[in-house]
Amino acid sequence: MRLAAITVAALASPTLLCGQWFGLVGGTHFTRDFPISRTVFLDPSYPQGLTTFDLFSDTRSFIAGISVELDFGKRFSLEGNALHRTLHLRRRFILPDGSRQDAGRLSVNTWEFPVLLKYRLPAVGMARPFVEAGPAFRTRHNPAPTEPSQIGAAAGLGMEFAAGRFRISPALRYTRWQYDGDFPRFATKRDQIEFLTGLSFGTSVPSWRVAGRKFRFGLAGGTPFTGGLRKLPAFETIREEQGYIAGLAAEVELSRRFSVEANGLYRPFRARSIYEGGPFGPSSFEFTVLTWEFPVLAKYRPLPEWKMRPVVEAGPSFRLSGNRNGYNPSSYGVTAGGGIEADYKAVRIGPVVRYTRWAADSRRGLFTPRTEPNQVELLVSLTF
Repeated sequence: MRLAAITVAALASPTLLCGQWFGLVGGTHFTRDFPISRTVFLDPSYPQGLTTFDLFSDTRSFIAGISVELDFGKRFSLEGNALHRTLHLRRRFILPDGSRQDAGRLSVNTWEFPVLLKYRLPAVGMARPFVEAGPAFRTRHNPAPTEPSQIGAAAGLGMEFAAGRFRISPALRYTRWQYDGDFPRFATKRDQIEFLTGLSFGTSVPSWRVAGRKFRFGLAGGTPFTGGLRKLPAFETIREEQGYIAGLAAEVELSRRFSVEANGLYRPFRARSIYEGGPFGPSSFEFTVLTWEFPVLAKYRPLPEWKMRPVVEAGPSFRLSGNRNGYNPSSYGVTAGGGIEADYKAVRIGPVVRYTRWAADSRRGLFTPRTEPNQVELLVSLTF
């Protein structure tokens, strides 16, 4: 929601939206994926001294992904990335005689989604220095004894080199992630420094058409009004945290009244499981169920001539899930919603309240946990 407010403020200035840039991003990180953790103990197999067990990371992985950037004049722009990064965790024993034994390694595949407001400084020769800052989001996609936090803040600086419709943008970026959580996880390193280079190609808004119809593309984000998880058996309590929704929006205009919109939305269910009746007293465990929602909605504008137009929408929704932690969210549902939309130059702003009814989850046993079938949320889209 803060990102939406910043974007609206930028659009409300007299600056004219200049262009959009799509491209690839690649690079590597300078910091460890995990902090060094060392445990010293006496192993009966090696009674001549203390044995050391290390958890650490010293492997540099390649970071790669895509980039979308929207210019708000010569100095300001809004950039979003989708970056794949693999985190590596190594294990080893150091025996009393100093010899080392490799105890294996783990890999955690993550996707990072920084959304950065960029400001360009005066040019220095052919280069244009810039600074950038904004929120960052993260997901993981394979089970491992770690659960990287999902929210952080990123800031960076770099240089742009332009050649016609192409831009090359090397940059140094720092990200501070929220703390992962306590035992039994292996917490990732919160401070992340990486070197990234982007190669992007510029397009103009009027050129976006599909089969002769106006095509719009942009960002969508918001917050749910309802929780996503039902509680488990009676001896366990689920406390769900306030979530968020973020993703992309695409729309094809069929006429002034009708259009078709499709979204790709990431929505995590973050919660704490509290066991009241365990043998050692109450205990708790934090977990996350990841979902990706894909609504495909027909939109109708009853008063297309109004500057602030009412909109109603309805259609099917589809859902993928990962990192399920025992849940098995259903994969389809029906969505309906209503809101308003307004245009400013080439930008369309559309807040909407949506209701989705999901099909029943497939259950694998009597005590299989379930997700909530009814979902209400507020979304704000910015399309161009």
